[in-house]
Amino acid sequence: MKKISTRVGLGISVIALGACLSSLAFADAPKTQDGARPQCSGEHGGKTDAERAQHAAERFKKADKNADGFLTQAEVGDKRWSHIQVADANKDGKVSQAELAQAKADGKLGHGKRGDKRPA
Repeated sequence: MKKISTRVGLGISVIALGACLSSLAFADAPKTQDGARPQCSGEHGGKTDAERAQHAAERFKKADKNADGFLTQAEVGDKRWSHIQVADANKDGKVSQAELAQAKADGKLGHGKRGDKRPA
């Protein structure tokens, strides 16, 4: 019995150490001269534009629960909707894939905090 509790204690210690190290990694992330964290560079593992477009189409299709070609707040949830509603160009309460692509091209769907616009 003592052997099992020692293994459990060791396992918990390893997990705690990992959590501490990852929090240090985030705390030591590089900052710009003004103290802000740098924006995403947009380079994601060397994916081609076609691969990124394919991934976006797959995510859209998965989120489009009723397969009507639009995403609504009910389908994606409040948190995601608060991020993508800037793409609703015609303000009809639903977002098409074309609207999302245009919003991304216009810089309205940045990688920073959700809802923030990417700097020009």
